[in-house]
Amino acid sequence: MIALDYSQFLTFEPQHHWRIGIAIYLFLGGLGASMGLIAALYKHIFKKEDPSMFAWSTLLGVLLVNFGGIFLILDMFVWESFIHGHIFEIFKVLLAFFGAALFHGNFHPWIQWGANFIALFSLFGTLWALSMADKAAILKHIGFLKKIANSLKPIQGFLGWMTMIFGFAVAAYTGLLLSVAPSIPAWSHPLLPVLFVISALSTATAWYMLWTYFAKGGDDVKEIREKIGHQVEWADIGLITFELLAIAAYFNYLYYAYAGGKYVFHHAITNVGFMVGFLLIGVILPWILEFFAAKKHIRILVPLAAVLVLVGGFLLRYYILKFGIYTYPWPS
Repeated sequence: MIALDYSQFLTFEPQHHWRIGIAIYLFLGGLGASMGLIAALYKHIFKKEDPSMFAWSTLLGVLLVNFGGIFLILDMFVWESFIHGHIFEIFKVLLAFFGAALFHGNFHPWIQWGANFIALFSLFGTLWALSMADKAAILKHIGFLKKIANSLKPIQGFLGWMTMIFGFAVAAYTGLLLSVAPSIPAWSHPLLPVLFVISALSTATAWYMLWTYFAKGGDDVKEIREKIGHQVEWADIGLITFELLAIAAYFNYLYYAYAGGKYVFHHAITNVGFMVGFLLIGVILPWILEFFAAKKHIRILVPLAAVLVLVGGFLLRYYILKFGIYTYPWPS
């Protein structure tokens, strides 16, 4: 029996629709959702008390997730209109987008699920953060927020668990959204959602590394915050280790699975921005810096490592979109 090589009949065409705006959306979605997830995890699983850090980090996380959604809408539908200031066109598209998300129009189901996850994370995350407003910096000086906090105290545990569940759902959704494009090898990879979740958690731990480094807190939380800072450093070392393993498995699968994947593999390893900017500077270098910071107690390395992790988290999503290359012909 003669083996036939069909790869010579394949053509490869980069996608041009999902660009930097979508990368920002995916990055902020994973980061913001994981910030709320980790805050609730520390309070309700690890039983740590730091109302200011947990409340403000969760509120910022909710803001980042929803702010990223603006880039999704603009990049997918009205980027040129946005650039040229066509406000009426932007309003029409916003109305159409949210109408579709609400009434289940003709967008892809994962966008509908994502809209639901984001809405629920935003709702429960905000309420959970406000349940700590009576003890959180700045918020505790606002009278009506203290009343809201007292009224939410009886269901604080429930709100925290919902924040964890839907925070994880938003972080995972950002990978699932891309993984249903079978003609794009870099997106339809089964490990992509896992890789995005690991990266999202890593970027969120980087945020808490920055918070615990720069915001020492008062005597009531100083010791707790120092312990959390040390824990998130080691947690991120572990997460980056898993991220490196997932990246290796991701490209190993691409190389050996089919011709389209092999094309993407060679495209990636010859891209200087990906190999140096993302892999070396955004993943390996902060992993080394964090290890020395945690092991040798060289604290000055912590903020640098955290910033590089955040840069790496964005670049991962940027290059995954950039390597979104269609493989033709693809059966319908």
